[in-house]
Amino acid sequence: MNKLERQINLPVFSYLNWFPRKTKIFAQLQMRMDHNTLRDYIKQVSQRIADEDIPLLISCAQGRELKKGEPLLKEGEVCRAFYLVEKGYLRTWYNKDGVIINLNFTFEGDFATNLKSVKTRKASEFTIEAGEDTSVWIFNLDVIAEQFNSHPSIILFIRRLTVNLLIASEEHSNLFKIYTPTERYRFIEKNNPKLLQRISLSQIASYLGVTRETISRIRGKRH
Repeated sequence: MNKLERQINLPVFSYLNWFPRKTKIFAQLQMRMDHNTLRDYIKQVSQRIADEDIPLLISCAQGRELKKGEPLLKEGEVCRAFYLVEKGYLRTWYNKDGVIINLNFTFEGDFATNLKSVKTRKASEFTIEAGEDTSVWIFNLDVIAEQFNSHPSIILFIRRLTVNLLIASEEHSNLFKIYTPTERYRFIEKNNPKLLQRISLSQIASYLGVTRETISRIRGKRH
């Protein structure tokens, strides 16, 4: 086990030893986001990341503008990055026998990825696309891997980001294991009201695993 694996101690990162080294790091990003705002987003994940490492982490990212419906990660592709939303939102979905199932919505200041694909280096089972015109920062793990051994606070940032995403995934899974359809909706209403404000009724119904009519009935009931 090398230094990187000992410090991270998360199996999701064991793949990094096989990544090809890149010869070029993006020195500047042509994005609208103020770097202080990006710094705040990074600090929200890990307060312990060293201030001098934040510009290095930013230099490992690439900005991209997406039109509504444009894919960032397609089903069948290998995921090799974390995606931070600057503006707009990302929709994660998969096709089950011709039916589109929404798995997640990622809004400004939050990250999206496919951890299973990152860990196994196998094709993604789902698609991540822009839910509306969206600006994102793509944190390329090929590039970040080059900096790991000499920058432990970046290791900690990636590790905590991974844990945060795993917790969010488990929380969504528990919605279906523990709660009734009404309780799922009330949970979202309380903990993620932005989703109800910005996502269509059909998309919310797919996300919660219910019909549009069920959502309408729930909305019509008093709390």
